[in-house]
Amino acid sequence: MQRKYKKVYLDIKGKIIDGTFKSGEFLKSEMELAKSYSYSKDTIRKALSMLEFDGYIQKIKGKNSRVLEYGRFKNSLSNLQTSQELNKIEKIDIKTNVISLYVVQGEEEIMEIFGVDEKIDFYKVVRNRVLDGESLEYEVAYFDRRIVRFLNREIVQNSIYNYLENELQLKISHSRREIKFRNATCHEKKYLDLGDYNMVVSIENYVYLSNGTLFQYGITSYKPDKFVFSTMAKR
Repeated sequence: MQRKYKKVYLDIKGKIIDGTFKSGEFLKSEMELAKSYSYSKDTIRKALSMLEFDGYIQKIKGKNSRVLEYGRFKNSLSNLQTSQELNKIEKIDIKTNVISLYVVQGEEEIMEIFGVDEKIDFYKVVRNRVLDGESLEYEVAYFDRRIVRFLNREIVQNSIYNYLENELQLKISHSRREIKFRNATCHEKKYLDLGDYNMVVSIENYVYLSNGTLFQYGITSYKPDKFVFSTMAKR
């Protein structure tokens, strides 16, 4: 049975997405929302907190909550999400383009990251992701071929993680991420529609199996005005 606050959250979120509640507008007060939904203020407050955490509203002390622009795509830093999963969550259609897929060996930086010698080779995957004709994301990823023994363009085009988890039965556990805001490289300028921007948000990603083995390293760059990255901090 769905919790009451989740029902309120989904209803308000849906109205923000379909334009019933427009960017910059203020929602009703917690008291008014409680009356509208016939729920307690605590239930409404919990739903609003979820909406704020997910980037749909801004809670302002002493005022009603304001609706934020719905045009940035939320990417949780505490979860490993594929573009297919983001499509389902956000109800959008991000398309993946495979720029290149080949095997590399002897790259000093990659050998140092994985702690191996030149005998070990890697799949190098280069992709970008497009929404409504606009390239928003550029990715370069390396996969240890001792673990990921086979990749082809079809797998890379669709979902590498779906293949790894369901076909190879690998148990992907967690990742370590480092975030930077930096000048765009020549490749990022070529494969991202940056417009007037000359900067990107760059996430360096180290992904591990459940046994602690590093099997993937990569850097994903984002057009800075289209994504919101979120995480939860505890004291």
